[in-house]
Amino acid sequence: MQTKYKLNLWYMLRSRDGFSAVQFGNSLDRPVPADYDGNGRADVAVYRPSEGNWYQLRSTEGFAVVQFGITSDIPVAADYDGDGKTDIAVFRPSDGNWYQLRSTLGFNAVQFGASRDIPIPIGYDPCFGCWVD
Repeated sequence: MQTKYKLNLWYMLRSRDGFSAVQFGNSLDRPVPADYDGNGRADVAVYRPSEGNWYQLRSTEGFAVVQFGITSDIPVAADYDGDGKTDIAVFRPSDGNWYQLRSTLGFNAVQFGASRDIPIPIGYDPCFGCWVD
């Protein structure tokens, strides 16, 4: 899926369903599209730093809101527990911690980084000790 987010509108060109547009979010939100419900399709989602809320329009599970994060956090959603679903996560520059809300393994915090670092999220497979896409 190709996605463009501008002025609260999501413009999507899906391989199977063609073009569509959805109004979702506000001008201060950060777009965080990913597969949050594990069906292999990217879901429309935004992180709203002012509230620490993740607003998701999941393709199979519908609308969801999850409170996770604070204003200064950087969203770093990825599949951290290897179950095929994108997990909600933030990097907090003030303490260098990665805070994760994993869909199967629950909350996790990992100290890795410093205040000027640029986080790059990727899933880590704890079962095999290797990095996964």
